[in-house]
Amino acid sequence: MALALDNLLNAAPEAAKRAAHDSVGGMQLPAITGQGVSGKQRKILPLLKRAMQALAQENPLEAVKLGAKALDIDENSAMANHLMAVAIEKLGHLSKALNFYERAWKLNPEDADIYLNLSLVAWKLDLLPAAEKFLRLFLEMKPGSINGVINLAGVLRDDARFEAAIEILKTSLFSHETEPTLWNSLGTVLLEQGHPDQAIVFYEEALRLQPDFSRGWHNMAYAAGLCGDRQRAITAARQALLNPGTAEDRETMRYGLGIGLLSIGEIAEGWEQYAARLHPDYERSMRFVLEGPQIPVDGDVQGKTILLIGEQGLGDEVMFMNACQDLQTAIGPNGTLKIAVSQRLMKLMARSFPKLEVGAHKTAEVEGQTFRVVDWQSKTGENDGWLPMAQLGAMYRNSLDAFPKQDKFLTADPKRVAEIAQQLAALPAGPKIGISWKSLLMNVSRSKYYSPFAAWKQVLRTPGAVFVNMQYGECEEEIKQIHDELGEQIHQIADLDLKNDLDGVAAACCALDTMIGPMNATTNLGAATGANVWFLTTAEAWPLLGAAGNPWYPSAKVFTTPTLSSWDETMAEVAAYLAEQIAVQEAA
Repeated sequence: MALALDNLLNAAPEAAKRAAHDSVGGMQLPAITGQGVSGKQRKILPLLKRAMQALAQENPLEAVKLGAKALDIDENSAMANHLMAVAIEKLGHLSKALNFYERAWKLNPEDADIYLNLSLVAWKLDLLPAAEKFLRLFLEMKPGSINGVINLAGVLRDDARFEAAIEILKTSLFSHETEPTLWNSLGTVLLEQGHPDQAIVFYEEALRLQPDFSRGWHNMAYAAGLCGDRQRAITAARQALLNPGTAEDRETMRYGLGIGLLSIGEIAEGWEQYAARLHPDYERSMRFVLEGPQIPVDGDVQGKTILLIGEQGLGDEVMFMNACQDLQTAIGPNGTLKIAVSQRLMKLMARSFPKLEVGAHKTAEVEGQTFRVVDWQSKTGENDGWLPMAQLGAMYRNSLDAFPKQDKFLTADPKRVAEIAQQLAALPAGPKIGISWKSLLMNVSRSKYYSPFAAWKQVLRTPGAVFVNMQYGECEEEIKQIHDELGEQIHQIADLDLKNDLDGVAAACCALDTMIGPMNATTNLGAATGANVWFLTTAEAWPLLGAAGNPWYPSAKVFTTPTLSSWDETMAEVAAYLAEQIAVQEAA
């Protein structure tokens, strides 16, 4: 077992593919008891009890070591395999934990809690059919278990089987109508189905039954925000923070409050709460391995050597560079600013900020935690400190008046713009309209924030427009669908890698007459380099900061959908405006 343990501890942890959000019950620990045991099992009891203590003290590594010793004595102990699985999972090795759970299950198939644990790991690994199977087996052994019902409904919800999830929750409510967690779960299924208005009704019932139900208030805040009732969302978010169940819940709720405050234009406090994203107790927090201290929001940067490092997705890295010049000015001529961005953004950033040192950051996964590192050798000496990129908002963008009225803050490659423009000129006559309709990461939870592709048909029927694909990732099926159903050709830009060649993507946006799409990497790149961009987004999107337009990109046009079920109306507005612009151009 020693060699296997070394292999385990030296292997990179495995990030969960799903958050398994709103799951209940948590991982169930084995019952460590000496009753009815003898021989090898009696010898390992002290080790298992010490391992349990290590887990209680949030020391899963020590628990793994003790569990390994126990398994060296008795590898066929169901208790030891079960405990080892829990400890390994806490270290972030989900697939390996699954193996130990399966061993424990085979050794003791009558232990219902093992099935529950198996289901939660499978859920996190996005093995939804397996998670469903284990939960149904668990419920056969513990019929009516509220934890089992709620988790099964969550798995079915994430598999987009909304009606099945609703039915199992309604059935359970017949017997447990005063259980607030069931009402909360039902609300969450409806929310993910795209019906936040209906979800609110069930959250209200959960909160009537349990007024201090922190998770219910948090979900209420989310649903109210999606319905456009921002003030109610803020009130509910503050209520959630009065009684968070765990430190992780507290930071998750702080983050949610920050997003809500930003969305209604309460910008200064919004940034303060948004800082929860970096708190160690926040489930998805990024850790930084960098030289020097993190510079606080009100820290003095004048004359210092500062590293500014990207912390979120590509679109966010682009957007927050809106305030890079402010930081550079604050540092002054006697200091130095370095920038660490995604490798794919380096060429664009180096051109846009030729006097700055630009390099790439890297991401590492260790024990289930995400770390961001910079390993390039600096040409300008050691850093006095560093700044996470989104902190620029709190430092320099605390009101709408603080945003400069600039058409662009990044510089596309003029040679590539000209080359792509020449290629576009060879297409049929008419304005060249770039389109993007989704994010690279699309799932049940995220898809409701994007216009369904079917709603694009009314835009793609616009006479005189020549549409050009700017959608990265797999999209051949949608393009073929448009050709087959509408007879419309969505053209491709030759030799342009829309995912990896972001310098080329920025140039293409500038070469197009118009770029239309959600707030993803492509549209952010286009708007930041001064292209004519039309954003498609929800009314409560926090980057708008409560404004009618997009303050980060004041020259961009924004089309917002008031509710998640209004995308058809929003896309009709886009189609009408596009037709109007083409008519004006043809008349000129």
